[in-house]
Amino acid sequence: MMENFLSMFSRTSPKLRSIIFKPLYQFMARSYQKSDWKFMNYGYAPVSGEYQDISLDEADIDNRFGIQLYDHCAEHIDLRDLKVLEVGSGRGGGADYIKRYLEPEEMVGVDFSEEAVRLCNENYDVNGLSFKIGNAESLPFRDSSFDVVINVESSHCYSSMDAFLAQVQRVLREDGYFLYADFRRKEDVDILRKSLTNSGLRLIKETDITRNIIEALNLDNERKTALIKERAPKPLAGFFHQFSGTNGSLIYDRFFKGETIYLSFVFQK
Repeated sequence: MMENFLSMFSRTSPKLRSIIFKPLYQFMARSYQKSDWKFMNYGYAPVSGEYQDISLDEADIDNRFGIQLYDHCAEHIDLRDLKVLEVGSGRGGGADYIKRYLEPEEMVGVDFSEEAVRLCNENYDVNGLSFKIGNAESLPFRDSSFDVVINVESSHCYSSMDAFLAQVQRVLREDGYFLYADFRRKEDVDILRKSLTNSGLRLIKETDITRNIIEALNLDNERKTALIKERAPKPLAGFFHQFSGTNGSLIYDRFFKGETIYLSFVFQK
């Protein structure tokens, strides 16, 4: 039943998906407020012949795969002393990692979920890191405010990719960078590329990281499954398995079969 619902949901219009996603994320932020759940992305793991896992403090090791997706997105740009904006900051783990490890001057996370933003401001006390409420399609910042905008596994929720990209263009300074990663159904990848091309941003690098996502889902499956069993209410366990992409879930199967593609990009204004 859950798989049928998610299959139908993935085919709804972007506008309807954006309406449904907000109360969902509000609910998750309210229902689990502990600071140990920091990432909601599917993670990233190196595959044969690629770089080794990054070095992390002991306290961050459990979140390795979520962190490595951010590290992959940011690896081509030196963020030190820059002003960085994350659009769709969720539970804040990515912004926290960037500020502590990659050392930008300022790191701002913006999210449409008021509950998520409140949770982040309560859970993180890092100098130069802040979280604000805002819509990706109408960002609450002045023109040319940031050196870098990063957006990780969030844009599939938006009602208009074109409106979001126009906002990225607006808030980026000249020569600033847009670091972007997300998934799409295979038949929608060309639509995504068209929006990115029409944004006016200059493409520096595009990478298909689907294999890396699958590898991370495999390596993190045991941990996620145990956490769902331990902490999720039993009536919602099936939902959380689907949401987190555990082995056998609809999203996992689609990645594995090549029906859903995960891409990362580096753009410059």
